[in-house]
Amino acid sequence: MDEIALFYRQPSPTSDLGRHRDRVHGLPTDPEALSAIVRGLLVHNHTAWVQGLRFSTERMSHKETVGAETILDNVIGVDPAPLDRERDVEQRMFGFCYHFALLHCALLRATGTPARIRCGFAAYFVAQRWIDHWVVEYRDGSGWTFTDPQVGRGKLTGADFQDGVTAWNLCRAGAAEPAAYGNGELWGWDELRGSLINDVAALNKVEVAGWFWCDRLQVQPLDQPHDELDETLDVLANLVVAAQSVEDLRNCFERYPEFQPPAGAVAR
Repeated sequence: MDEIALFYRQPSPTSDLGRHRDRVHGLPTDPEALSAIVRGLLVHNHTAWVQGLRFSTERMSHKETVGAETILDNVIGVDPAPLDRERDVEQRMFGFCYHFALLHCALLRATGTPARIRCGFAAYFVAQRWIDHWVVEYRDGSGWTFTDPQVGRGKLTGADFQDGVTAWNLCRAGAAEPAAYGNGELWGWDELRGSLINDVAALNKVEVAGWFWCDRLQVQPLDQPHDELDETLDVLANLVVAAQSVEDLRNCFERYPEFQPPAGAVAR
C-alpha cells in the first residue's frame, strides 16, 4: 500500500472513534454496507423538516457536532443499540451531509479501508444546479471511488459530484458558471471559496464543515469575484492539484494558516 493510501487508512483526530472503537467489531468492511449502516444512525435536517419530525433543542444542536467520536456519543445517547441496528427515524442523530460523510469515513478507516471526506458540490439534488455537499472518497484497488452515504448513491462520476478543488478551478477557468454553485441561500464565489478551503483541510484530515470562522473569506459582496483573495486561492488550488505526496498536501495546507479551522470550530 502506498504512502497516500496508508495516510488515509489511519484515523485523524476528527475521524478517530475514540471510546467507541470496539463498536466496529463485527461490522462489514464493504464500503456500501457501511454506508447503509450510517443511514440507519443519522437523519438529515432537511429530511426531518420534510417529514415534519420534531426534535428537542438539545437534539437539534447535534447538527453542530464535529468529530466521529462525538457523533457516536450522540447516536448512542439516543439509542444504545449496536451500530448495525437501524434506528427508527425519530431515534437517529439530527445532522447534515457532513456527519454522514465523516462517520462513514471513520468506519471505513476503522475497518481497514483508506478513505477521506470531500467537500464540494452535487448535481443530483436540483436540476442544472451544483449544491454544496460532503461525500466520501475511498480507495478501491489502485484508484479512488466517490460515494454518497447520505443518499446511498455509489460510484459517483464527475457529472454527479465535483470536489471543492475541481469546482474552483473550473469556475476560475471560465469552464463553469459560478452562479450555479450554492446551497439554496447563497450562490457563487463565497460557496466556491468555502468549499475549496474545506476540501483542502479534509485532504489533510482536518475535517470541519463550514467557514464562518474564516475572516479571510469575509469580503463584500460575498458572491462576487475578489481579485486579491481569489488569486491567493488559485495558488492554493493549483498546489493541491500538483501534490504527489502527503508532505506536498501538508505543505499546501500549512502555507495558509488563515484558511485552517481553529480548535473549537463547530459544524455549520
